[in-house]
Amino acid sequence: MRLALSLLLVLTACSTTPADPVALLKEWRQIAQKQGSVRFDVRIEVEGKDPRRRAYAGVQHVGSAGATTQGDVTAHVETRYRTTDYRWVTVGDDGYLQHSGLTMPPGKTFTSMGLNDAPWVGPYSSDLSMATQDYHPGNLFGDIDRDTLRLTERDGGRYVFSAGGVPHSGGYANGDVRLVVEVDDENRVVRVEQSMPSPDRQHARLTAVYSQWGTAPDVLRPPQETVAKPKEVVAVQR
Repeated sequence: MRLALSLLLVLTACSTTPADPVALLKEWRQIAQKQGSVRFDVRIEVEGKDPRRRAYAGVQHVGSAGATTQGDVTAHVETRYRTTDYRWVTVGDDGYLQHSGLTMPPGKTFTSMGLNDAPWVGPYSSDLSMATQDYHPGNLFGDIDRDTLRLTERDGGRYVFSAGGVPHSGGYANGDVRLVVEVDDENRVVRVEQSMPSPDRQHARLTAVYSQWGTAPDVLRPPQETVAKPKEVVAVQR
């Protein structure tokens, strides 16, 4: 009887959910930042009167002190107005772009992205920069309201949270948020599922899968002979 009681106490202690869910999210973000690199696959679907879909997959290196920031993302974006596909490679301050809205000269598959090299570069660069908010690992849990965050379930490395709204410019999007986080044996996030209201009063679902934390391959520049100059590229009007 005494042995059984001791075992029950141990099991109860192991299954106890942490009291501070905000601290959990902070810890996972800090762990991610220390890894330096990751492979990601992020999908976002918005349902309602203005449905849209966004998918991003690739590798991201987050530069630490003295390190070169690297990224290679392939994106597919669907709205009711158009479908856009692109691949964006960054190594340090240099960017290289393939894009369905760009027509390359013969023999070229990428264009460089010098801001002063052609009028179209600025608007395209702005769109690319805005899109990083959807998939960059540094933005993990950035849109969760900490004041209403609650941990509702825990099963091993799987955590389920609820919250009362999604922060956005000027306030919060009303509605319930459900967040599911799965971590590996080293407490690194490997999967995130989030169901939430969108600022335009629709419903959004995000699924993000992460792998190769700290071991993702280096990003290589495209061969120079395949890279066009921006002034050689014809761009669709934005």
